[in-house]
Amino acid sequence: MKRVKYTIANWKMNGGKDSIKLVKLLARHIKKTGHIKSKVIICPPYTLLSDFIRLEKKMIYGAQDCHYQDKGAYTGSISAQMIKSIGCKYVIIGHSERREYQKESSNELRLKIQAAVNNNMRVIYCIGEKLSEIKNRMQVLKKQISTLNNNLDINNIIIAYEPIWAIGSGKTPKIIEINSIHKNIRTLLSKKFGVRKSNKISILYGGSVNSLNASDILKLEHVDGALVGGASLNYRDFSKIIDSYL
Repeated sequence: MKRVKYTIANWKMNGGKDSIKLVKLLARHIKKTGHIKSKVIICPPYTLLSDFIRLEKKMIYGAQDCHYQDKGAYTGSISAQMIKSIGCKYVIIGHSERREYQKESSNELRLKIQAAVNNNMRVIYCIGEKLSEIKNRMQVLKKQISTLNNNLDINNIIIAYEPIWAIGSGKTPKIIEINSIHKNIRTLLSKKFGVRKSNKISILYGGSVNSLNASDILKLEHVDGALVGGASLNYRDFSKIIDSYL
């Protein structure tokens, strides 16, 4: 089954008002190339989303998180409903940095995912193991996948596999290993949702993706795209990653 390919930029806590220049350069690059083989999505900090959506309408945008309630007394939080209202279509949920620093529980993530899907947003759900968990990798991934409700609309779910030990470290699993892990994740999804449904879910790789290794990673049979961190903040690097599908 042919699945949607994605190249997703997670800017994390980076970027300022002048970052619109980078977004416009990327939009121009995509238009000039004309036959980009993936959906390119920019996930900047909340403070930039509205301006980006208003100033460069040709790009697709995502948020880096959302709350599990649509509204209420949750100081500092932003709901999926609010994000959706400004024209944002995607949201990252369950990134390892939030799991660690914000102590997000499986139940909280389940509620966030459901809230986003209820608001017709597409969820980029992050899973991955720590260095100390490599030997038990599949058990860890199975537990993280179990967070997804069985009756969830999987048309709004994208999986991003990010080995935690590879994020920002410059290290990645071996190419053959990345393909094997993604294949195993597909098997876990098939057991949970059934083969037909699970085959619709795009599974991306993240963790030190850059312009040098992107081509080898993105041509793998079981990899449907990339979630890119630091390299997405540099026009030359990110445009090369986008072009790696060609």
